[in-house]
Amino acid sequence: MTNERYGKCDMCRFCVHSEEDWACMVNNIVVKAKGSCPRWRPGCCENCTHVEIKFGNAVCKLHNEATDILSVCDDYDPSGFNSMADQ
Repeated sequence: MTNERYGKCDMCRFCVHSEEDWACMVNNIVVKAKGSCPRWRPGCCENCTHVEIKFGNAVCKLHNEATDILSVCDDYDPSGFNSMADQ
């Protein structure tokens, strides 16, 4: 069963609020608490253990390249089967 809160702005660490006013810090726009970000996707670099933040920029340690924190990795395995392969 799908979690109804999945992908909503009020669950995103990039969304900030003051009372009823919500704002997306990634897109720099006003949002609604129950809105969904078109950039938010499962497998995004934000949740990857191989991504390191250096001087405010995200760097993928697997590819040694700069990345967008909300990009989805080509190596993402939704089953988690390969998650330990590179460690």
